[in-house]
Amino acid sequence: METLISVPLSLGRDRTLHIQQKQKSSGLFGTLQSLASGWRSGTIHVQHVPAGAPAVLDVCSDQHASSPDVQNDATDKAQTVVITTASAEPVQIYLRWPRGTKEVGLAQLTLQASDYTIKFDLDVPSVPPGRAHLSLTDVDFVPARELVVVSGSGGVSGLLPMEDVLDVSTSSGSVSIALLPLYSKGAPDTKLSVKSNSGTLSINAKLDAARSRVHLPSRDCAVALQTSSGSIRSVLGLTRSTIIKSNSGSHHLTALLTDHSRDRRSDFATSTNSGSQNITVVAPPDEDKIGAEKAEETGFVCKHKSNSGSVRVAYPGVWEGTVEAHSNSGSITVTGDGVETDRSRNRVTGVKGTPVHHTDVGTSSGSISVKLGDE
Repeated sequence: METLISVPLSLGRDRTLHIQQKQKSSGLFGTLQSLASGWRSGTIHVQHVPAGAPAVLDVCSDQHASSPDVQNDATDKAQTVVITTASAEPVQIYLRWPRGTKEVGLAQLTLQASDYTIKFDLDVPSVPPGRAHLSLTDVDFVPARELVVVSGSGGVSGLLPMEDVLDVSTSSGSVSIALLPLYSKGAPDTKLSVKSNSGTLSINAKLDAARSRVHLPSRDCAVALQTSSGSIRSVLGLTRSTIIKSNSGSHHLTALLTDHSRDRRSDFATSTNSGSQNITVVAPPDEDKIGAEKAEETGFVCKHKSNSGSVRVAYPGVWEGTVEAHSNSGSITVTGDGVETDRSRNRVTGVKGTPVHHTDVGTSSGSISVKLGDE
């Protein structure tokens, strides 16, 4: 593959970097040329290079392509690189990010693509035994404090590092990512936002919640996942604020019950119009249960609402609290070992043990099933 253009990049924890791919208006001739050559996709790749190597943005092609238009504007604190590409001549764009812990990293990195896929080709770092979370001292690179990824029709995929803010959005492209949260003492509460209009969202979807805690945002993270018609599939820990919304897309969610808080309640809210919801909360590993049971923590408030879609929620046996389930015309079941229920018209109230947690489930016509532990 031939490097057409190489742009030097300036890194620094007080600097911002904005890389944007724009599609050139090609007109009728360009459209016909693109169709004649067959559909080919361009991609923005994020890759690590050895420590000491320069940070560069390489524009490459494996064909006899003309060089795209590249505009590079840099100041003392910011750099913006705009690559204008032709649909008939897609290229591969490589952001080569050096490893190492000295004088690298950014305050903010923004990757923006009109129709290109954005792919993070990063390796999962080795995890020290018994470690539930990773910090900057556990990895051999320094990320951007804020990472913003915006794509139009192209998708977003790969392993995304997350320090203070991770904001991913697409128009119609799908998102399939794994998270790598990195923590530092004294840092502000973190934020995770993943949104799409019609694309599907997949966050940590292939991971086992109890065995993959290094990929789960901490209790202090505010999480927002949202689509219009695309489905959402995620594996996350319950945090101080988790809000998941869609219109017609379905939810397949797994949440880890861990990192209890002593000083404030935490909210877990999901909502759909016609899409179904399948939610499973799992218990932490055995070594974490003792500490959680001894803590005088403030519990979780869970709210799951749907218009015509069904809602299924399953909690682990260690979950204790109250359940309020109500539906205008759909069926309602609240079951579980040690659960006491009371039914009145369109509502079922369930209580198990002490009222640590509270769950409210409501639908208009969709059915409801809430299960607390094994029956």
